[in-house]
Amino acid sequence: MAAYSSLAARALFVFAFFIDNKVTAYLDHVFDDGRKRVKRNIIWEPAANEPVPISKEKQLLRKDLLIRRGEFGSLHGSRQLEVELECCELGLTFNQALSIRKQLLIKKARMNNWKLKDQDSLEEVISSFTKQEKSLGDIAAELDLPPVSVFRAILARRLHIANKRRPARKIVQSIISEDNEEYVETFLSNWELEELQTAKKCDVIGYSTINTSPEEWENELYNWLDGHQINYAKEEDLKSMGTSSTTPDCLLLDEVRINGHKVRWIEFKSYYASGLRQNWWFTKKLLTQSKKYEKEFRGEGAIIMKSGFSEILEKPSSSTLFLDSGPLAADNICIY
Repeated sequence: MAAYSSLAARALFVFAFFIDNKVTAYLDHVFDDGRKRVKRNIIWEPAANEPVPISKEKQLLRKDLLIRRGEFGSLHGSRQLEVELECCELGLTFNQALSIRKQLLIKKARMNNWKLKDQDSLEEVISSFTKQEKSLGDIAAELDLPPVSVFRAILARRLHIANKRRPARKIVQSIISEDNEEYVETFLSNWELEELQTAKKCDVIGYSTINTSPEEWENELYNWLDGHQINYAKEEDLKSMGTSSTTPDCLLLDEVRINGHKVRWIEFKSYYASGLRQNWWFTKKLLTQSKKYEKEFRGEGAIIMKSGFSEILEKPSSSTLFLDSGPLAADNICIY
C-alpha cells in the first residue's frame, strides 16, 4: 500500500498541475525533485538464460506444424503433441509456439478477409449456409477463415437487411455471445444456432472465451513494488489524473534502474514477442508504442513479455528494455 499512500499525497499537487490537462508540469514535479524520490538499482534475473534465437523460430516455422488450412482452433491430441515435441527439440516453450501460431493465424485471417468483403462471394456464402447446403465449418475451411468470422459476416448482412436502424454490430456480438435469448430466437434457426455453437468450440481467432488479460500477472509486479516501497502509478491512476490517452501499465515515480537501464515506465504483455518477418507487424506495434511512451513521459522504459521475446528485439539501436517474466516466475530478483 506504500505506492498508494505516497500517490495520494502527491495527488494534491497533481490537481493543480492538471487544470490545463497537460502532463508536463506533473512530470517536472515528480522527476526533477530528487529529494522525494527513492533510488533503486534492480537486477532482473531472466527466467530464460537468453532471448530466443531467431533461428529456432525459423526452424519451427519451416516444419509447417503451426498452421493448417481451415484450422483456427486450439491444438488438441496428436496436433498438440507434435508441436510440443518439436518445441522440446528446439528448446522453445509450448506457450511460445502457441503465441507465434496465434499471430500467424490472425495475419492469415486478415489477408483472407477480402473474401467476405466481395459482395458476390458473400452472397454465395450466405445462400449456401441459409439453405443448409454447407455447414459453417465446411464454408470456413473452403475460405480458410475463422468459422465465427464467417458467421459474423453472414449475420451482419442479415441484420442490415432486416433493420437498418438498429446498431447491428452490438446485436451481432450479443447473438454470438448468446447473452440475449430474444435476439438469438429472432434471427437464428435451431440449426444455425447449433452451427454457431460448434464453430465457437473450434475458433480462437474469431471468438475466444479465454481471458488473455495480464491483470493477475501485473498484480504480482505491483505487489512486489509495494513490498520494496517503490512508488508508482498504475495506468488507471494516470488516466484518472487526465494525463493522456497514451499511458503505460505502470509509471515509476522513483528513480529506478533495471539491469543498468534507467526505467520510467513499464508495459506488460502476456504473449511472446516474435522476431519472425511474418509476425513483425505485432512486434512493430510494440516498438511504436514504446516510442509514444518515451515522448509522452520523457524517458525510456521496459516492456515485460510474459512468454519471452526474440533476440531480434535486443538490437543495440533499441532504446526499450525488453524483459521476460523473470522474478515473476521465480523469486530470483536482487535489489540494492
